[in-house]
Amino acid sequence: MIKIVSGHSYPSGPALALVNLCNQFNARGYACVFYGPDNWHVDKCKSGALADFIPEAGDTIILNGIALLSTGDLRDVNALVGAGGRGRLRNAFREVTLKLLPSRRPRNYRLFLTCLSDGGLPCSSVRLSLFQKVHFVSSSLKAYSRTVYPKFISPDFSNELKKIDNKPEKVAGVVGSIKRENHIAEAVEAALLDGMETVIIFGYMKDPEYYFDKIVPLTIKHAGRIKYAGFIDNKQKMYDAVSDVYVSVSKPWSMVGQECAMTNTRFHAPGPASADGRMTNDQIFAIWKNELVL
Repeated sequence: MIKIVSGHSYPSGPALALVNLCNQFNARGYACVFYGPDNWHVDKCKSGALADFIPEAGDTIILNGIALLSTGDLRDVNALVGAGGRGRLRNAFREVTLKLLPSRRPRNYRLFLTCLSDGGLPCSSVRLSLFQKVHFVSSSLKAYSRTVYPKFISPDFSNELKKIDNKPEKVAGVVGSIKRENHIAEAVEAALLDGMETVIIFGYMKDPEYYFDKIVPLTIKHAGRIKYAGFIDNKQKMYDAVSDVYVSVSKPWSMVGQECAMTNTRFHAPGPASADGRMTNDQIFAIWKNELVL
């Protein structure tokens, strides 16, 4: 069985990408379950709680966002993720100790690492020798990792979106989790400077302190013009509601720019567009099938 195991499954772009990956495997005849610590994913694909995950003989395990340093950790990966930032000194000592010990790949199952963004755990946080290969969603992210370990590139599966001609006027969407690294406030201000009459923020509330510190003052200053919609997993509904989309961080691996093109939505972002080009879901799956030797 294919088992996707992630250190988080709260509503976010990476979690949605894993849901789509799981659904693609199952739709094409390959049994797959997505295990995560949060509840958001449970009704969106064949899923399980992180505490229910058990590595079994013959499994193909795709790991995301978990600092795995030994195969023994997989026997209680929920405890490993739950430790979070607690016991940092102890965890640092454990990391140094384990990295000094010899390691080898598990014999009864195969491990693959997937890196869906530069905001997750770096490759240095895991023991690469445990994995068959590392997956990246774009060549730019691959270069960022600087790993020389066996790897492959495959973009996220795209949503089936329709082009809408009757779009609203001067309604901007700001897309991204609410956290400082995504500079959501700057994207809101850019939309207002461009003359947008309404700005809707679409993203999971990852950092409430940032929201109240940087975004709430903007909602007071521009009363009635800024709205918070939260994370919307119905992408068609989101793009139907806006004329423009703004982001303030260049992420060439993000699907947002491509989805804007699919839905007749103007896209505003710093930096160059992705050079990887758009692929069909059949082409993307063919990569996964080949790299995982399914």
